[in-house]
Amino acid sequence: MLGLSEFPQPADMAGAARLTRRAQSLNMLSFFISSLFKWNFSAVIAEGMAPPKRILFPPEKICMVWQQRQSAGAGLLNVGNTCFLNAVLQCLTYTPPLANYLLSREHSQACHQQGFCMMCIMETHVNKVLHSSVNAILPLAVLKVFRRIGEHFQLGREEDAHDFLCCTVNAMQTACLSASSE
Repeated sequence: MLGLSEFPQPADMAGAARLTRRAQSLNMLSFFISSLFKWNFSAVIAEGMAPPKRILFPPEKICMVWQQRQSAGAGLLNVGNTCFLNAVLQCLTYTPPLANYLLSREHSQACHQQGFCMMCIMETHVNKVLHSSVNAILPLAVLKVFRRIGEHFQLGREEDAHDFLCCTVNAMQTACLSASSE
């Protein structure tokens, strides 16, 4: 006869369900990334899509894994309700295809943009974080242009990480598009 302790308890079942959902999410992410490696740009165009007017970064140059072995870089200091900003910067810093490009400094070497360029700022930030010998840094380059990333943001006020991510990626895309039109 089985004792009560041998049956899954409700808390254990909920934990198992969470682990199953996480595993499914990881499998989906893994499938998505592996499908990117097999992406055939010319096949997409052949299926009736118009070719892009400009290619900002050729798909064959995108490396989905770290090109250099990276250890964890410096953490980011919180200067009063900047947790959302730090979380977004950490996610972008540790996204291999983006980090590989920013670590190459390819953008800043070709950038002729006057004033605010989010790609140059991110390039400075990622290189500072990943090449730093200290435990934590102040993300000063990003804090200086905080309001330019999204004019509705205010330092010291709690902000939404998703909103900040969208504005940051939009500012990066705008920088790339304006640089490619020169």
